[in-house]
Amino acid sequence: MSKITRWALPSILSLSAVSGVSALITGITPQLHAQFKTVPTTLIEWTVTIANFSALLTLIINPRLTKRFGVRKVVVVGLLMSGIAGAVPAILTNFTAIFSCRIILGLGIGLFSPHAISMIAHVYQGDFRARLLGYQTGISALGNAVLLAFAGIVIVVSWRAVFAIYLLLIPIAVLVIRALPNVADNEKEPVNSNQRLPVLQLFLCLLAFVTYMLIWGVQLKLPVLFASHHIGSPSTANWTLSAMNIGGLVAGLTFGRLHAKLSAYTLSLGYLGAALSVFAMVFVRQPSVVILASVFFNYIYSYTGPYLVYRSNLGLSDQLIDRVSSYLTMATIISAFFAPVVWNWLGQFGTGTLTENALIWIGGSLSVIAIGSFVFAKNDLKKDSTKKGDYDERY
Repeated sequence: MSKITRWALPSILSLSAVSGVSALITGITPQLHAQFKTVPTTLIEWTVTIANFSALLTLIINPRLTKRFGVRKVVVVGLLMSGIAGAVPAILTNFTAIFSCRIILGLGIGLFSPHAISMIAHVYQGDFRARLLGYQTGISALGNAVLLAFAGIVIVVSWRAVFAIYLLLIPIAVLVIRALPNVADNEKEPVNSNQRLPVLQLFLCLLAFVTYMLIWGVQLKLPVLFASHHIGSPSTANWTLSAMNIGGLVAGLTFGRLHAKLSAYTLSLGYLGAALSVFAMVFVRQPSVVILASVFFNYIYSYTGPYLVYRSNLGLSDQLIDRVSSYLTMATIISAFFAPVVWNWLGQFGTGTLTENALIWIGGSLSVIAIGSFVFAKNDLKKDSTKKGDYDERY
């Protein structure tokens, strides 16, 4: 491994800060609808999420690229590709061209995003590593909050100018060139092809897929809900999305304390609180309540992410940490692609508008998962107490 400088940690955490950069244009979906009236709703929402799906291609080949060129070069190319492709739509007027740029943006994201978690696992050890894995979610939320707040300012000038914010990835690429540790392939643990992920870890990856598909559904439908209910100006949705991510930051920073008290019940709390928040968004028409419910949703729901990351990495070797990190990233990416399809389809079933129906389905799904996770946590803790009792009797 190359020498670790004082700027190594900021360079690693900066990857987390921009890991959700594809969502930067979420707040301008109403403007995209208005500009491209003949384009279907699902395709408009795919403009936001298609970057996550195209990232899957470079994510799959990322290990080979890293082995051949090193982590630093792969990350830098990804940041530069994303910065340029993300900003170009600011001067484009053709929907197909904008959509194509979003695909290229995703290819770049797939090069740098998995290293936001894996670099922490490879460079740091012990309790500090565990804390950083928890902070990683909070820093990601903070990065999203800052970018979306900036978008809320820029959209007043022009919704197209929001795309130019992607140019901020270029200075981060410069920081990475100067400070990111370049982990060599031979410095990791010897590869054991017989190592397999435990069933629990695979289940957690599947749960992560559903979890992120649910949050994508809320984020995609929220700007449309605000527009249809006449809540504030066009920038209100961006500011609300920004505040939601601040809530996520608070959750990330307090996750350790809450998990120490609630253990596996942390997951149930996150899902249940999120379900109640979504129902409040739909059934309470008062603007202040809808905004507060949106912020609380992201705050309480953000306890689920750190738990899934922490629990899925617990007790694994370096090789399996790499694998589960890739699986979790894939779950996030694939969920973003399927979210518009699933929620626009389910939104057709119900008595309200498509947006309201979709949010009701999301709230119902969260309620079911909350109950299921509570039952699982209760049984799991009961097994642990039984094992402890058997151990005490023996010794």
